Amino acid sequence: MKIQQVSFDYQNKKIGGLLYIPEKNKKFPAVIFVHGFGGGVHKSKNKFMCEKLAETGIVTLMFDFYDCPNKLSEIPCEEMTLTLQLKILKKAIDFVYSLDYVNKDKIGLTGHSMGGMTSLLYTPSDKRIKVLVLQSPAVDLYQSPLFSEELLQQWKEQGYYNFDKSWGIMKVNYTFVEDYKKYDIFKEAEKINLPILMFNGDIDRTTPLGVAKELIPHFKNCQFKVIKNGTHLYKKPGTLEQATDLLVEFMKKNLK
Repeated sequence: MKIQQVSFDYQNKKIGGLLYIPEKNKKFPAVIFVHGFGGGVHKSKNKFMCEKLAETGIVTLMFDFYDCPNKLSEIPCEEMTLTLQLKILKKAIDFVYSLDYVNKDKIGLTGHSMGGMTSLLYTPSDKRIKVLVLQSPAVDLYQSPLFSEELLQQWKEQGYYNFDKSWGIMKVNYTFVEDYKKYDIFKEAEKINLPILMFNGDIDRTTPLGVAKELIPHFKNCQFKVIKNGTHLYKKPGTLEQATDLLVEFMKKNLK
């Protein structure tokens, strides 16, 4: 497996990431990996999953939407919105689609947390996507402990909010909330006809299990798995391996 730093453009700004390439020289299936709120290529969970996908023979692209915290991309973090992420995600898929060693009929999409929401909202618009895996997807930000009523009020009053992340402060403008209100995730879920796997930890406090289950009736073809003792980032022993096995096996099965 080779890991290559790559970039593509969105409106004359660089979007950077890592491309995980299997060793054998042939046409490969491909997966685009979409990170969550404040996530990115630095997350050990994301790296582990991408490595396992590549080891099984799947080209995998993981990229950063914004400049924080890795400085691989040039779009300021405070400009974060779902609409912007959807536009950048299209460019990411265009990039993977252009690679001569990628089988253009075998492209999958996976996203974690807010990356899961972004992936779900994007999928109905792009027939190139053949399979979707949602990892503890954000469903309703108003039901997330991350966005309390007090936080949202402060965010609105000052026009931005500084989120304390493990890597530092992430400033996000209130336009993120205003933009989020435009989307109906349940309505978009009903438009998806391809195979879907969704999994969620049973002790996930960021995207609670009960909230994730609200999506299930809106999908036509969805397998749902519960990861026992699973936190949002699958940090308890064995849970990351379980989540990764689910992801890899579902992608292998549906992109064979």
